[in-house]
Amino acid sequence: MQNKGTTIRRMFWTCVTVGFAFTTSTGKANATVQLDRNRLAEIEAALPEFPRADGAPASDRAKWEPLAATKEGQAAIRNAEKINGDPVQDTPDNLYLEFSQNGNRSNYQKCYFRRNANFTCLYVGECLERKGRFIPKIVEHMDAICAMKSWTLPAHDGKLTCFNGTPHIDLSSAEISRELAFCLSWLGDAIPAATRAKVVSEIDRRTFQPYLAHARGERKLQEHWWFHGGNNWNSVCNCCVVRAALAIIPDRRLRAEFVLHAVGSVPYALAGYSSDGYCSEGMGYWNYGYGHHLMMGLSLRAATGGKVDLFANPKMKTVMKYAYGFQIQDGKSPHFADGGGNPSPVLLALGRQIWPDLVSTAALHSPVFGENTSQFSLRAFGQEPPPCEPTLDILPARTWFPNAQVLISRYAHPGEKGLRWGVAFKGGHNAELHNHNDVGTYTVMMDGCPMSGDPGGEVYTRRTFSKNRYVSKVLNSYGHPVPVIGGKLQKGGRSAAAKVLETRFTDAEDAITIDYTAAYAVPSLKSLLRTMTFNRETQTVSITDKAVFNTPTTFEVPVITYRNYEKQADAMRFTFRKESGRRTMSLSVSASAPISFKAEEIENPGRPSPRRLAFAFESPVTEATLTTTFSTPR
Repeated sequence: MQNKGTTIRRMFWTCVTVGFAFTTSTGKANATVQLDRNRLAEIEAALPEFPRADGAPASDRAKWEPLAATKEGQAAIRNAEKINGDPVQDTPDNLYLEFSQNGNRSNYQKCYFRRNANFTCLYVGECLERKGRFIPKIVEHMDAICAMKSWTLPAHDGKLTCFNGTPHIDLSSAEISRELAFCLSWLGDAIPAATRAKVVSEIDRRTFQPYLAHARGERKLQEHWWFHGGNNWNSVCNCCVVRAALAIIPDRRLRAEFVLHAVGSVPYALAGYSSDGYCSEGMGYWNYGYGHHLMMGLSLRAATGGKVDLFANPKMKTVMKYAYGFQIQDGKSPHFADGGGNPSPVLLALGRQIWPDLVSTAALHSPVFGENTSQFSLRAFGQEPPPCEPTLDILPARTWFPNAQVLISRYAHPGEKGLRWGVAFKGGHNAELHNHNDVGTYTVMMDGCPMSGDPGGEVYTRRTFSKNRYVSKVLNSYGHPVPVIGGKLQKGGRSAAAKVLETRFTDAEDAITIDYTAAYAVPSLKSLLRTMTFNRETQTVSITDKAVFNTPTTFEVPVITYRNYEKQADAMRFTFRKESGRRTMSLSVSASAPISFKAEEIENPGRPSPRRLAFAFESPVTEATLTTTFSTPR
């Protein structure tokens, strides 16, 4: 049986003989960007002599055979067997062009992501059993990927520059480069030399060359804005590219340069999180963006023996804690902004490798095979610390993100098992990352089910990230539980911001009052205050709006829900029911003057349509108070 070093060396020298030539690897002295040569030399000295991917090569059977023997490993092999008999999924050009023609991005992405997932399944299956029976199909997939006109998604190639032969890096091309590189590194010379050479050449042309050209300042690519960006793109693209480089580039100094550029981009990524660790993109994008930040940090720490340590920055831990704090109940987060979702147990498990004090049962029990090879490679080969007592299973009564103006209040009824509920409330502003115009929004949750509040996002189309973004009633304030004033919705931009006037946190009750007058461009509006009160003793959440106008103005406050509801005939009282029908929550609405009620469904193509229950003052008002109260039935 070959050892690890033998396999890597054979792969390296074989690739050299078949033309492993990185056109960017010369490190010419005329590069525009001046590198820190001392730091570059330190990183180069810390890196291994030969490239290698995280984890272990398939030749290291002592590492792979125990994985193959597990239930999850056997399932992975069976999945590979199923895919092995199927033709390679096509990614037709006509589907790619749909986005530029009609804005549809979903049809192409379904084909593209299915093929990528099949490819990953095949090469992991081959690593697990190492019989060679999946190699021909793996090669077919590699050939198909190399033949694609673009590795960039059509939604990120609006001018069709990639499609027409000039590549740039996006989330997708970076990730497929990493997958291909890991496959080459893990399977070594099991992949035919000609195929390896072709794949390496394509990764170089489509990913490594554009990356270094931009990073060195030789050719600034508008599409590489993410180098200095503060959202998920920065972490995802840098993570995937640098891990691909570490896996297959033979020139150690060039590998060090990739590391140096990626590390130089980290401060911009971290600046996208507020100082209290809040991720305005939402929990789903925390999983995606910060998850890649974690993976890049772990990969660099392992590759350099700790000489490159992203986790020395204390803000890294602050942002990690967001995943625990941004839960209304165990594993359930509010779906603010585009990035709805819940914290990934796999990423919580990765966090344990850096901060052993941050541990929950969810992290301890997360499957090692996880969601993809990017995570699996950092967990399955002995990197996990031993199991320990969970310290974060009991969520505190509240979590307060003062800079983001987000409060999460929780309650667990001591007398009835399973009856738990809580509320998330957000001030903020309307220029956040993946922003919705939603200053003052909230979510009320019971037993893990969002009963009322923020609707979450929409299926992405060309409109979603265009000047017409806020035409969407799900993304603008119409579909959020915030007022419509004088017929106008909230305005966009940083000036549409809340001011926190008061917070009051006690064992019995949490309350927050914001002034969000600035969110509305209504000339007659003098002031608009919203108070959220969560009373643990009475088991109620109340939202009170107080508005003052210079002249009589129409005023409407909606409640948003996905739940079925029943209205009492003689009052503004409603019952919201969970899908099971066994749990209900009551809503009552009171106002300082007569109000009317109107219900409608907001169209949300491709996703469930939220119901909008609007409560409007019957006549224009100069002063108005309206309170919505949620409670558990007695």
